[in-house]
Amino acid sequence: MKKANKTTLVSVIITNYNKSNFILKSVRSCLNQCYEKKEIIFIDDKSSDNSLIKIKKFKKKNKLNFSVFSNSKQKGKYATFNHIDAVKKGLSKAKGKYIFLLDSDDYFHENKITSIVNIFKNNKNIKFILDLPILKFKNKEIKKSFPYKIFKNKWPKFPPTSCMCFEKKYLKVAIKKIGFKKFPNLAIDFRLAVYYSLILKKFYIYKSHFTYYRQVDQSMDTKYIKYRSKEWWVRRKEAFDFLNYILKKNKLPINKSLDFHITNFFNKILSL
Repeated sequence: MKKANKTTLVSVIITNYNKSNFILKSVRSCLNQCYEKKEIIFIDDKSSDNSLIKIKKFKKKNKLNFSVFSNSKQKGKYATFNHIDAVKKGLSKAKGKYIFLLDSDDYFHENKITSIVNIFKNNKNIKFILDLPILKFKNKEIKKSFPYKIFKNKWPKFPPTSCMCFEKKYLKVAIKKIGFKKFPNLAIDFRLAVYYSLILKKFYIYKSHFTYYRQVDQSMDTKYIKYRSKEWWVRRKEAFDFLNYILKKNKLPINKSLDFHITNFFNKILSL
C-alpha cells in the first residue's frame, strides 16, 4: 500500500459550544497526531462558558500554530443550524485537501489522520470516509458498530460527525446541497450521510475505531426516547421529509414505505 504523502495538508475543523471542560483534550488529540502537516481550525459559536478564554490562553502559552475563530453572536435559535454555520465557517478558512470534522467534546486516536489519508491516497474514487466510534462513558468505553447503510425505507444509522472525513472540494459541493435552513431537528451528520450515500455514492466505511465519542446526559440517545417522545417522532418525520426532498431534487423515486406511513400517522396523532 502506498503511504500517505505527508506533504499533503489536512484541515481539522473543531466546532464548539459550551464544552470548556473537554476542548483541550480535543485539541491535543489533533496536535499529537502522527501525521505532521495539518492545520487546526477551532470555531467557537459564541459560548457562554469560558471556552474561548481557555482555548486562547492554551494557544498563546504553547505558541501553537492553529487558528481560533469566534462568532460575535449566534445566528439563530436552532443548534443544528448554528452547527452547520460553524462547519461552513471552518470550511471557508480551511486550506487542506482533506477535511476532518471534530466536535469539541470528542477526540481522535493518534493514528487516525495518517490512516485515513492513506485510504484517500490509495482509492481515488473515495471522497468521504467514516471510521468507527468508541463510546466514551464516565467509567467505561464501548466500541460501537453500525450497519452503515442509508436505507430508503428505514431509519438511517451512521457514525457521528466526529467520525466523518472528506475531500474538501466535494464537501463544499455537499454543504451547498444540504446546508439549507429547513428541517431544524436534523443535524449535519445525518444530512451528509444521506447525500454521500444516496447521491454521490463515493464513500467508504473504515472498520477501525479511531474516534472517541463522548456520551453525556444531553446526547441525542437520551434526549429522544424511542417510540415514546413526540420530539422523536417529529425528528423522524423531518428525516423522511429531508430524504424525500433530496431524492426528488435528484430525480430519484420518493420514499413511500410502510415506515414512512407509520411515522406520518404518529405525527398526526401526536399533533391532536
